[in-house]
Amino acid sequence: MPIRNKIKALAESRGDNTNYKFWKRSGLPQTTAYRVYRNPAAYPSEAVLEVICAAYGVQPGDCLEYVPETASDEQDDSGD
Repeated sequence: MPIRNKIKALAESRGDNTNYKFWKRSGLPQTTAYRVYRNPAAYPSEAVLEVICAAYGVQPGDCLEYVPETASDEQDDSGD
């Protein structure tokens, strides 16, 4: 998936270097907080992004990044 979340890096840059600290600061449900913190491929919903942006004083673009797929990734996905 070409969109990845940068939530772990964002949280760590603000001193929240564990998923527990991120969960407590964000106020998100625990499973949601742990999922988006641990898994960069987890795409947060609009509501989750809103909570994170409010908790950290950032914009949605600070939480997400576009990572272009490489040619080798596309070949792997084609089943060849």
